[in-house]
Parts: sequence; C-alpha cells; structure tokens
Amino acid sequence: MYKAVLIFSKIAKSFTDLTWGKSRDDLVSKCMKAIRAFLEGSSPSEVSQKREISEGIEFLLEDLYKLSREDPEGAHKLLQLLSIFVKSPVPCKIKLISFAEALLEDKRPAQKGV
Repeated sequence: MYKAVLIFSKIAKSFTDLTWGKSRDDLVSKCMKAIRAFLEGSSPSEVSQKREISEGIEFLLEDLYKLSREDPEGAHKLLQLLSIFVKSPVPCKIKLISFAEALLEDKRPAQKGV
C-alpha cells in the first residue's frame, strides 16, 4: 500500500499546480488507463506506442508497470485513489495531496537529533 500512496503522491503533485489551484485531470486519467492496460497484461513498450495513453505521462510508465506487476492489489488501490482525486474539486485535491504526504512521512525513518 505504501508504494501505491507514493505513486499517487508523485502523480498528484506532478499534475497539480498548488499555487494556482489547477489540475491536469486529463493526464491523471491517462495514468489510470495505463494502469488498467498493465493489469490486463500490456507491456511498457505496448503502452508507450499508444500515444492516446502515454503522451504526457512517459516518465511515470515504468513506476506504474512495476506496481501493477509486483502488487496488483496496490495498483487497484491506486486506481481508486486516482478516481477519487479526479472527481474532487481543487480544494479537496490539495487536501488529498497533503494527506498522502502525511502518510508517507509516517513511513520515513525517524531522524536522530531532531
């Protein structure tokens, strides 16, 4: 589950402008399509060739592929998170990003002397 939240955070922060409150839901939807394709057995090269899926998210394809192969349940959880994210208004998207970051901070090793 940690890896799914980590990738969610990466996707959400990559496609959301926190300063102006804008989100590229079209690119988040492409990530969802790529995950579904990987879960159905497509390879990264097959998905890369489909420009309607891969254009704009090329840098995420390897992470999405690894998650779908190593942790299919985590990939389904990531799909659910991204679906909630796409349907949410911008203020809620910002809260979801903050929540994901808080979950990730819990998993980081504690620093000594802080």
